[in-house]
Amino acid sequence: MNEAQIRYFIQVEKEKGTSTDELIFILSDNNIPIYEISNFLDVSVKYVEILLSDD
Repeated sequence: MNEAQIRYFIQVEKEKGTSTDELIFILSDNNIPIYEISNFLDVSVKYVEILLSDD
């Protein structure tokens, strides 16, 4: 997905009520790098890393 497609996807999903945490997992599953997820969702890289960690 390109940047415009990702931003549109996020907008549509947020309108449907998808949480930020769920979006992080969805984007990660679609091979979007952590730093880009952080930028798109306006959360810290550390938050994304913690959420996606297996601990």
